[in-house]
Amino acid sequence: MLISIIVAMGKNRVIGKGGQLPWHLPDDLQRFKRLTMGQTLLMGRRTFESIGQPLPGRQTIILSRDPDYNVSGCDVATTIAAALQLAKSAEELFICGGAEIYQQTLVMAERIYLTELDIAPDGDAFFPEIADGVFRSIYTKQISATLDYRFTILQRSQSLQVLSSDTQHKL
Repeated sequence: MLISIIVAMGKNRVIGKGGQLPWHLPDDLQRFKRLTMGQTLLMGRRTFESIGQPLPGRQTIILSRDPDYNVSGCDVATTIAAALQLAKSAEELFICGGAEIYQQTLVMAERIYLTELDIAPDGDAFFPEIADGVFRSIYTKQISATLDYRFTILQRSQSLQVLSSDTQHKL
């Protein structure tokens, strides 16, 4: 199973404010859908609740400290290890946030699908720093629009995996 992080952030590493995205970028939401359709998502409880429902066409695993937390149509795990066990048959597991989940899983991620917006919004949730040399860019596309942004795929440096033709098509 390929473990990937998918995240959009500002230049200042902001990923959220008050449980919401501090921007509206429809193209990025469409890319998220294309990349994750048919795959498995792992997200924290607060991230899930900000979305409000399971995303169609994807297995959703919610990480919650509450062992009694239950959502129809989703799997719930109380630890990262339990979440990975639930996702063991997945081709690719997409870590979808929030900040604490990204912090806990960055060490195991092999790939990062990164949308970096050319803004530095106010926020209260941040993507963790990535140490130099751990990941290398294998794909970058600059998009000039109302809100300029860059879409990059980072691959763990010691990993030899390459983009599948299916993933290239979804970009």
